[in-house]
Amino acid sequence: MSSYRYSSDANTDIEEIALYIFDLNPVAADYFLDTLEKTCELLAEHPLIGRFRPELGEAIRSFPIGNYLIFYIPAPHGIDVARVIYGGRDLPGVFRN
Repeated sequence: MSSYRYSSDANTDIEEIALYIFDLNPVAADYFLDTLEKTCELLAEHPLIGRFRPELGEAIRSFPIGNYLIFYIPAPHGIDVARVIYGGRDLPGVFRN
């Protein structure tokens, strides 16, 4: 069975996103977290379905979840989630830092 792991940056991203959404709508925050988990499970089983993003780093792929993007790297066990970021941000700038 394939699995997924969050990096420390991804954990921080997810916490910040969930708290932001929770302040606006607690039900939507739960929905976001449930959708994120299901999407990561799907990506772990099918890691090549995301868009290849060589401009952001070697082997980086992305997959949308609402207004956010899951950035991950395929791995032998499934995927390693590097970041979860709002799609409207300056993505090259985020990955440069």
